[in-house]
Amino acid sequence: MNETLQTIAQRKSCRSYQSEMIKDEELQAILQAAIQAPSAMNRQLCEVFAITNPEYIDKLTDAIKTVYEERGEKKPDTYHFSYHAPVLLIVSGPEYDSRRVEDGSCMLENIFLAATSLNIGSCWINQLRDTQDVDEVREVLSQLGIPHNHQVVGCAAIGYMNQDAPAKDKKQERIHIVK
Repeated sequence: MNETLQTIAQRKSCRSYQSEMIKDEELQAILQAAIQAPSAMNRQLCEVFAITNPEYIDKLTDAIKTVYEERGEKKPDTYHFSYHAPVLLIVSGPEYDSRRVEDGSCMLENIFLAATSLNIGSCWINQLRDTQDVDEVREVLSQLGIPHNHQVVGCAAIGYMNQDAPAKDKKQERIHIVK
């Protein structure tokens, strides 16, 4: 198996991170991988925002937690939407772009594979996508420089893993070959 296929097979979700910040050159490599993703008609409209300030990540956590509690879904006191990862990557695209979900998802997959290749843990985070239109959350997104007309496609929590665990088995019955 070649190196690319090995990286794909090794990719897994990490939900326990060391507090140590990843090296700047590693973050830059992951961000460069993100923008190498394909985009519809090569328009390249999706953007990635790297949040490394824990205060902003905590502000987002508090805003998201408030939204869920207002919806009647109580989160535990230990809740942290990005699992205390030292870096949160937010991928967004203009709301008028009908292909932002596909393009942004390709960016996120590149992020996950690049992180895996560097032995950095990662996890897809959806809570921000689901709460982004609530004023408290949108206010923090604006503070981060995310344009008001952008919709969050998804986020990636990234950082050094607290513990290495094997990737979970994948259901082979999902493969269908039609001849």
